[in-house]
Amino acid sequence: MTDLEHRYEILFLYDCTDCNPNGDPLDDNRPRTDPETGQATVTDVRIKRTVRDWFLEQEPDVGKRLEAGREILVRDTLKADGFLSEGKDRADQFLAEVAKGKKGAEKRDALQAEIVKRCIDARLFGATLPLGQKEPSLQLTGPVQFSAFNRSLHRVSPQLVQQTAAYAGNKSANQKSFAERWLLPYALIAAYGVVNENAAATTQMRKEDLDALLTALWQGTAGLNSHSKVGHQPLLLMLLQYRPGYRLGALPSRLRLAQTAKPDTALRSTADYRLDTGDLLEALAGYAPLERISLHQDPRLQCIAGEAEVSVSELAQRRGLEVSVLAL
Repeated sequence: MTDLEHRYEILFLYDCTDCNPNGDPLDDNRPRTDPETGQATVTDVRIKRTVRDWFLEQEPDVGKRLEAGREILVRDTLKADGFLSEGKDRADQFLAEVAKGKKGAEKRDALQAEIVKRCIDARLFGATLPLGQKEPSLQLTGPVQFSAFNRSLHRVSPQLVQQTAAYAGNKSANQKSFAERWLLPYALIAAYGVVNENAAATTQMRKEDLDALLTALWQGTAGLNSHSKVGHQPLLLMLLQYRPGYRLGALPSRLRLAQTAKPDTALRSTADYRLDTGDLLEALAGYAPLERISLHQDPRLQCIAGEAEVSVSELAQRRGLEVSVLAL
C-alpha cells in the first residue's frame, strides 16, 4: 500500500563538462541538441538509466535486491540459451511461481503484484510487459515522469574530438588508427519531473521509494563513470510538495542565467554565471497549494534573486517560504 498522498515536482540541475550527456545513436552519437534553440537536450530515458544503474551498484546481488524490493525490472538479462531477454522473457522470470494455473487477467494481475513488490523501478516509472499471444499485456503508468527532453539553460556548441585509437585500423596497417567522439565543453541541464499520487496508488510507490529516487538522482549523477559520462556534477535538487491534484509546473522556464560576461557557448563552469531564481521563487511564494520545499545545493552554484546573492534556501526564506534540507 502506498503512503504517498501529495503531488510533487522535482527540479534537478546538474552540469556536464567535456563529456556527452546524451548521445543520439542516429546521429553518430552526437550530443542531442535542439536545432532551433541550440540547447542541449537529455531524454527522460537517460535520466531513468542513471537512477536504475545507481540502484544496481548499491546491491550487486540479485537475490538480495528481490528480497528488499530493490530489483530493477528494466535491465539486461540473459535467457538460458545465452541470448538477451525480450520483454516476455523478463515477464516469465517473475511468473514462474506466482502465476501457476492462472490465465488472462488473473495471470496479469499476479504478475503486476509480484513486480511492484520486487522492482523499485516499476513502482517509480511503471512497466509495460507482453505476456504472450492472446494474453493481456501488463501496462503500468509510472507515478514519476520526467520531461521527454530536459534542456540546458543556454546554447551549447558540440565539438568533435579526434584521438589516437588503441589498435591499428586494419591487418596491414603499421600505425594506430584514429577514433572520434563528440562532447560538450559545458552544459547546465535543468531536469523536471512530476510525482503523481494517483498513479502511486496503482504501482504501490512509497515515500521511501521517493527518498531513494532523490538520492539516486544526486549520487547516481555524481557517480557516472563511463567514457562518455565522466564530467557530470549535481548542483541543485528541489522537491516541491503540493496539495493533492496541484502543481505549479514549468519550473525550468522560470530560471535563467544572469551576470554572464561570455557568450552562451563560451561558458565553461559555474564561475561564468549566476543562476537567477527570482521568477521561480516569486511564483512559488504566490502559489497557495504549495506545502513544502526541500532542497540540496552544491555551494559552487551561485544564485541570485533581485540584488541578493545567496543560496536558494536563503533566497526562498526571504520570500516567506519554509525550506528543509534534503538528506542525500
